Amino acid sequence: MQVSQRLPELYFKNLTKKKKQIMEKKENNRKLRVCVATCNRADYSKLAPIMFGIKMEPEFFELDVVVLGSHLIDDYGNTYRMIEQDDFDINTRLHTIVRGEDEAAMVESVGLALVKLPDVLNRLKPDIMIVHGDRFDALALATSAALMNIRILHIEGGEVSGTIDDSIRHAITKLAHYHVCCTRSAEQHLISMCEDHDRILLAGCPSYDKLLSAKNKDYMSIIRMWLGVYQTSFGLLVAFVRKFGCLLEYSDKIMNVESSDDVKSKDYIVALQHPVTTDIKHSIKMFELTLDALISFNKRTLVLFPNIDAGSKEMVRVMRKKGIEHHPNFRAVKHVPFDQFIQLVAHAGCMIGNSSCGVREVGAFGTPVINLGTRQIGRETGENVLHVRDADTQDKILQALHLQFGKQYPCSKIYGDGNAVPRILKFLKSIDLQEPLQKKFCFPPVKDNISQDIDHILETLSALAVDLGGTNLRVAIVSMKGEIVKKYTQFNPKTYEERINLILQMCVEAAAEAVKLNCRILGVGISTGGRVNPREGIVLRSTKLIQEWNSVDLRTPLSDTLHLPVWVDNDGNCAALAERKFGQGKGLENFVTLITGTGIGGGIIHQHELIHGSSFCAAELGHIVVSLDGPDCSCGSHGCIEAYASGMALQREAKKLHDEDQLLVEGMSVPKDEAVGALHLIQAAKLGNAKAQSILRTAGTALGLGVVNILHTMNPSLVILSGVLASHYIHTVKDVIRQQALSSVQDVDVVVSDLVEPALLGAASMVLDYTTRRIY
Repeated sequence: MQVSQRLPELYFKNLTKKKKQIMEKKENNRKLRVCVATCNRADYSKLAPIMFGIKMEPEFFELDVVVLGSHLIDDYGNTYRMIEQDDFDINTRLHTIVRGEDEAAMVESVGLALVKLPDVLNRLKPDIMIVHGDRFDALALATSAALMNIRILHIEGGEVSGTIDDSIRHAITKLAHYHVCCTRSAEQHLISMCEDHDRILLAGCPSYDKLLSAKNKDYMSIIRMWLGVYQTSFGLLVAFVRKFGCLLEYSDKIMNVESSDDVKSKDYIVALQHPVTTDIKHSIKMFELTLDALISFNKRTLVLFPNIDAGSKEMVRVMRKKGIEHHPNFRAVKHVPFDQFIQLVAHAGCMIGNSSCGVREVGAFGTPVINLGTRQIGRETGENVLHVRDADTQDKILQALHLQFGKQYPCSKIYGDGNAVPRILKFLKSIDLQEPLQKKFCFPPVKDNISQDIDHILETLSALAVDLGGTNLRVAIVSMKGEIVKKYTQFNPKTYEERINLILQMCVEAAAEAVKLNCRILGVGISTGGRVNPREGIVLRSTKLIQEWNSVDLRTPLSDTLHLPVWVDNDGNCAALAERKFGQGKGLENFVTLITGTGIGGGIIHQHELIHGSSFCAAELGHIVVSLDGPDCSCGSHGCIEAYASGMALQREAKKLHDEDQLLVEGMSVPKDEAVGALHLIQAAKLGNAKAQSILRTAGTALGLGVVNILHTMNPSLVILSGVLASHYIHTVKDVIRQQALSSVQDVDVVVSDLVEPALLGAASMVLDYTTRRIY
């Protein structure tokens, strides 16, 4: 009885087990449902080869095509039609573009796409979505898919260009689960961005699969169709007739009006230029200059309309203002099918503009390219590309055309070898849908956290500060609180070799001493006279007080020796940084520091940040001219503040008085072996020497007039006088402000710095500010 009862139970258990096995087998063998979303003519040229590959393997894949963005806009050629002509079924059309072609319209378009995409993705339920590139539409696609737990395969991640596209591309990378990149550098960039190496495929660019097999086709008919004798809309109708074979009864009559002046291979230009969304005004001006140069160059030119980015409408207006659409040498078109575009650029005498196509695809044919502006500045390029990064004159662009037009360069395969699609399909087949959806980031190894170690807690976070003066070379260990823990001083050598060796020696000794003093050195800051490029750590041009110190790279030797980050800046800027972190400028948004020493220098803090200027020459306050017929200055000019109020200027005047026996007064003497200097002049003035007092008053007045100019130009909330002469000038400077300045700035306070070592503290602050995450 018990056996008969167990038989049905075992039967149903086995039946359930078999059904489960069948379901698992079906699940494992089911097709991968792939959604390819295309937004514009450019990304379709990269996605189409993959779509054809997917379509050719129906036993492995189901393809859903979603079309959105500028594909569906008439002004941009209604390019969705080429997808239909390629015999793809468009599953969904989404109108996502908000017209306006400005920054706000781009943001609104992303928002509109985010509103519409969830319904589509819920209906299609793809296993994976393929997203290409770096357009704002693609960001909306990737965001929607990621939030709806759909796996994302990103094409062309890891590349670097030069605009907002970089930020969008890298944002999509962080959302994507799988990556197909085109170059070895792009692969390394993805790895550096902590993406899982196992989910990165170095395949090459899919468009190269078509490019590298395209050049041998009949191309002259395509060139004639777009650039030959058909210069009017009537001529374009003829081209249509030839291509599609309709209206044959009229075709022969039309052919009789053809001109014998036909375009030849390598004797025309293809121009494709887009707006740069981070600098729209400049990119429009550059497009205008490009068109002027092309008109002057006088070659047949095919001009493609720009993409839909902010600024494109203004660029089209520029084209129409210059009559490009009616000019006999030009054909302006909204779109050229990719197969035909390949032939056009392959046989062009030159391509000009700022499209990624110019620096990527065109290299496969060795066609000369002129890349204008910064839109593609970070791209890897072949030798066929001539960069005109600062395309600010028509003549510069025209010269580039003369250099490039008609040349033939070696073909480049930087971006692919023609076998990308087979690799991508194999990669898709390898995706395991049973793997966890949550992506993992491969962060570099981090040292064990020792923050609870008592020695680490008691360690003083510090910087090595270097001050290169005209006489002395000083190195100090400076704590986070601005305390000078230890200072080392040597005479500054006269030659470069001796000086750089002494700097390295003193820094190595100080770093070793820091360990004994329980100071953790975070980096090295260097204050030096002259003009400095702080971005590169290079002294561009020194003052006359420091010899053999022009075009000197300070960062590299110190960083290589000490294995620490190194910052370099002008001594005046360092004084301002010292005041910002440790002195009377702390917490102030805008203030100016003036150094009164051997020379006159300064630094400007505006909106909490140091101002360097376009050529790193800001805050040369000592060379503000206060008199057109004043004394000679070391800069070569006349009447500068420095020519009146610097230590060198006071020394000059003191020597004159001394030579005329008018310096010394009762109670004052100068030893024979001691040179007369500024301090003797100040001492004489204190003891009642009227001429010395007059010289100091004139110097203070010159400095005061300079401060008035600063108040009227910068309108700071505070002026800080720093250096050994500051206390001697402060009262005269305030008197001049009261007499000469506008009433609106007379209340601005002028104070004497209370910092003893502004140069060293400023050099240290460059390091310490960075460690506390200040922007510098």
